[in-house]
Amino acid sequence: MLLHDNFFRKKRIGKQSPGGILESVGNWGINLWTQTIETLCFIRLVFASLGRLIRGKVLFRPVDLWWELDKAGVRAIPIVCLISFMIGLIIAFVGNMQLKLFGAEIYVAALVAISMIRILGAIMTGIIMAGRTGASYAAEIASMHLNDETDALKTMGISPIDFLVLPRVLALTITMPVLTILSDIVAIFGGMFVASLIMNVSIMEYWQTTMDWLSFNNFAIGVLHGWLFGWVIAITGCWCGIKSSRTANGVGRAATRAVVNGIIGCIVTTAILTIVFNWLDI
Repeated sequence: MLLHDNFFRKKRIGKQSPGGILESVGNWGINLWTQTIETLCFIRLVFASLGRLIRGKVLFRPVDLWWELDKAGVRAIPIVCLISFMIGLIIAFVGNMQLKLFGAEIYVAALVAISMIRILGAIMTGIIMAGRTGASYAAEIASMHLNDETDALKTMGISPIDFLVLPRVLALTITMPVLTILSDIVAIFGGMFVASLIMNVSIMEYWQTTMDWLSFNNFAIGVLHGWLFGWVIAITGCWCGIKSSRTANGVGRAATRAVVNGIIGCIVTTAILTIVFNWLDI
């Protein structure tokens, strides 16, 4: 009888009235607004720290920047090259299946080059770095927050933004455009691999077609995407780490939020830039 009463009591508690639903929606809107304001304030603090760095008034260790450049740049090259090569190979293989119906297999080179250099190279690199580096930033800073290391920095008069966030933001902002360019090149070689094996297209012919279809605008747009993605991923990862709860579960949740929000940020940035570039006819 007691179990029966508890079962129906739980069902009554779980069922929300119309007022409860409106209250939940209102709380969600308030939380969203609060988080948006806090995020904008954090971005303002990061830019203020960058300004202090330019003026030479920031507590900043160059060795931290070099260490982060190694982690976010050099150590990310193998995974970026592997994924980009496979993406270029897949695009070329699928494109060949459709273009051969029209006898235009050679234009697979243009398909791979334009799609990767303009947008896909930056997006794939951004997703990889959000899952690899963005989560790492969130977990590292969340662990420091859990162990009261950020409070210790504040006690010593050192800004956690200057000491922890700024090196990571600079490192990923510098490395992302380079990794994007590397991703584009490797993807083109992946398409060339398929073309030479399946389509019986010579390497010189593939390369010449690729160069004929490339343009500076596409290259600049891809690099711009990579640079902005670096900002988005680094700021998102650091923000999730700083805002994490002081629990062991908080570290894991911070890493998860960093990956999800970083990927969403990259996609939203891509959508905005695509609309702007289409409006400018670029």
